[in-house]
Amino acid sequence: MDSVTRCADILSKTQRLLVITGAGISAESGISTYRGTNGAYVNNPDLPSIMSAEGLLADRDKIWKHIEEIRLQCQTAEPNAAHRILAQWEQEQRFSEFLIATQNIDGLHQKAGSDRVSELHGSLWQLARPRTKSFTEDDQFSEDLKLMDFPEMRDEILQRWSEENQQEIWEDRTVPFPPFDDPAIRPNILLFNEPYGSRLIWVEDFIKRKPDTILVIGCSGQVALLPQLLAQCREANPDCAIININPHEDCAEDKHEYVGLGASECLTAMNQIMV
Repeated sequence: MDSVTRCADILSKTQRLLVITGAGISAESGISTYRGTNGAYVNNPDLPSIMSAEGLLADRDKIWKHIEEIRLQCQTAEPNAAHRILAQWEQEQRFSEFLIATQNIDGLHQKAGSDRVSELHGSLWQLARPRTKSFTEDDQFSEDLKLMDFPEMRDEILQRWSEENQQEIWEDRTVPFPPFDDPAIRPNILLFNEPYGSRLIWVEDFIKRKPDTILVIGCSGQVALLPQLLAQCREANPDCAIININPHEDCAEDKHEYVGLGASECLTAMNQIMV
């Protein structure tokens, strides 16, 4: 039995699936990766310092300029087969519990039709500014706490808390950006040397419910978040299966199934076997 067939068999028996995606899944849609061959960090070694918490204080214009460049690239990008298959699985309720936790900020999962997406690093298409009062003092927070015991409301609340990350956020797809008079306005993305804050609340709550299988697609082993999440998954369910799809790098250290194929090719093949 080859690796694709083994992984399809694992997924066929899965009830609770956590999907973790990185830049590799969007590379097939024409969006540059960061750490891969000819990636953004290779072409611009200063980028991590520019796109950092310190960079936001030192030179906000450089951050806006870079975000503008990414938005121009992503504006016309279309989801590929891997994005669409994941959306299909969600819409068909192939698994009893399902969540995509993505490191990507391009919004292609949602464009493909996925709703259950935790954007761990934020979104290119959102802007943010600090709340005028403490998150816990907000009337909405009090109402949310009352509803947390209702399963049908819990995920919706956790998704919103993760997305807002204790800020006021709104969507703005204007390209190029309009001028902003408020200096507190910023892109709603995680910068280098910034804490995650509440961005991980939804995915960590999902992990506590003991997923059967973790499907890792196009992630780099150089991102510290991936081993952190995989360790939490194994702690919650020592028997969970890990499937790692990446044509360039076997980035998972724990026991797992590795498939050295592109995301679209692999998911298309597995999806055909699973039907």
